[in-house]
Amino acid sequence: MYTKIPFFREIILSSFNCEHCGNRNNEVQFGGSLNDLGVKYTLNVVDMKSLNRSVVKSEFATISIPELDFEIPPQTQQGSIKTVEGFLMSAIEGLSELQPQRRIYSPEVAQ
Repeated sequence: MYTKIPFFREIILSSFNCEHCGNRNNEVQFGGSLNDLGVKYTLNVVDMKSLNRSVVKSEFATISIPELDFEIPPQTQQGSIKTVEGFLMSAIEGLSELQPQRRIYSPEVAQ
């Protein structure tokens, strides 16, 4: 579905759900042209309500939380629309998935 987010830009939303295997995929791609220079958006999370703020993350975007020394790079959680809490929960799930192997092969990183 092609749509325009007010005060933002045009995007293409795609969603796939297989009834047989349960595989799901939701993705966001930019529908217009890319700017020559990047843009930086800053969101100050000051209360629990702020965690419910929707964020559009392209395949080129980085989410950074300096206070936690935490970063979600472009190649992860690419092309998605989630709440701030949703991005954090997905990061926690992704990091937790490989933690047992990480403890064996790279204990300092696992720590």
